[in-house]
Amino acid sequence: MEIVTTHRRQALLACVTAVLVVGFLELTLAVLASASTRVSRLLSSPAAVIPPTIPDARLGHRPTPGAPGHDARGFRNESVPAAAYAVALGDSQTHGASTVEPRQAWPRQLEEMIGRNVYSMAYGGYGPTHSVLLWPEAETLSPQVVIEAFYAGNDLFDAFSHVYTGGQLSELRTAEPAVEAAVRRWEAAEPIARRVERMFHMGASPTPAGAAGAAPGGGGPPRRWLSAHSKLYGLFRRGRHELARRMAPPASPLRDPWDEARSFAASHPDHCQIFSQGPFRTVFTSEYRLTALDLGDPRIDEGLRIALRAIERLHASAAGRRFLVVMIPTKESVFRTIWKDPPPASVRLMENEELVWSTAKEHFERHGIEHLDALPALREVLGSGVQPYPVSYDGHPNEHGHRAIARMVAEALRRPEGPGAPSGGGTTGR
Repeated sequence: MEIVTTHRRQALLACVTAVLVVGFLELTLAVLASASTRVSRLLSSPAAVIPPTIPDARLGHRPTPGAPGHDARGFRNESVPAAAYAVALGDSQTHGASTVEPRQAWPRQLEEMIGRNVYSMAYGGYGPTHSVLLWPEAETLSPQVVIEAFYAGNDLFDAFSHVYTGGQLSELRTAEPAVEAAVRRWEAAEPIARRVERMFHMGASPTPAGAAGAAPGGGGPPRRWLSAHSKLYGLFRRGRHELARRMAPPASPLRDPWDEARSFAASHPDHCQIFSQGPFRTVFTSEYRLTALDLGDPRIDEGLRIALRAIERLHASAAGRRFLVVMIPTKESVFRTIWKDPPPASVRLMENEELVWSTAKEHFERHGIEHLDALPALREVLGSGVQPYPVSYDGHPNEHGHRAIARMVAEALRRPEGPGAPSGGGTTGR
C-alpha cells in the first residue's frame, strides 16, 4: 500500500512539474513574442493568413498590431521606439509591397544611410488625410523630422474617398455649390470607389475573403486552439516546418517572371500594356491609374484640393520640426523618357500627372513647404541600366526604387532645411 502511495505521489509530482515547466515556457515565449515582432513572426504559422487590417473608426482601416513583420501599433517596424528622429507617413509606396522585404523599404534604407532611427507609419490605402489623423500618434515619438510621402497614383482618390465617403475631416469638403453639385452628379452615375475597384480588379469581381481554402491552422478544434493560443506549439510547428524545408529536394526552377507577366497582360488586354525595350521589361496598367488621376473627373480634382489642404494642415501641426514632402510618381511617368509609343490612356495619365505635380509644387512654394520630387531620382536609376520596378504589373518600386528614394531623402536631410542645390537626381524647394 505504501509503495502504491509513493508511486502516486511521484506521478503527481511529475505532472505538476510538467505543468509548471510548460507554463513557464509558454509565459517566456509569450513575453518574447510581445517584445519582438521577429519572434512573433517565427512562432506564427508559416501558412497562417493573418488579416492585414482591422477596422478603425477614423482611418477606415489600420494594419493589424503584432502581425508578422509589424510592430505593436501595426506598422512595419521591428518595434515601437520611445522616440524617433524621423517619422515617415504615406501609403504602400512607402510601406513597401509584399515583394519588398521590410529592410528594403525606403524608410528602413534611409535609417541605415543617416544612422538615425526612422519610424514608418505608412500603410496601403492611406493618403494625406490619413496622415492628418495619424499625427497625434506620430507626435508621441517626438520626431525632429516629419516626412509626408505624396503618391500621384491614388492619393487624390484616397483623399476624396476618405472625406466624402468615409465622412472624415468634413471641414475639408468644398464650400462651392457648383463643385458639390458636380461631385453628386458623377457619384450618382457611378461611385468613384466602385469604378476604381472595378479597374483595379480589371473587370473581375474580387474573391471574398475566406471563400476558399482551409481555415488558418488546419486540423480539428484542439489543434486549431493550440495553433491560435499556444506559443510552445508555435515553436514546435516552426521547428517541424524548418526541418521539412531543409530535407525537401531542390525545387524545380520557377517559371520566368517575365513570361508570367506577359501571360497575365495578354489575358487582360483591355487593362494592361506590355513594355519591352532593351534590358527593361514591365507591364503598365494605365487605365486603372488614370481612373484615380483624371482631373477631368470633379471628384479627383476635389481630391487634389483636399490632399493639398491636408498637407498644409499637417505642415502647420508639425511646426517646430522639419517637414518634408516626398513626391512619388507613377511607374508610367518614370518610364516615359524611354517609352517610344505609349497608348492614348498612358499619355493622358502622364499629362494629368504633370499637371498634378505642377499644381502641388506651386502650392508648396506658396506655403513654404519643403518638398522633394522623386521622379528624377528614379529615372536616374533607370538611366544606369537598373530597373526600379518589377517586371509585373505591380506599380510599387522594387528594392532599387526604394533605395533611390531613400538616397534622395538622405541627401536632403544632410543639407540645411530650405532651398538648396538639388543632388542625387531629386529636386527640392521651399
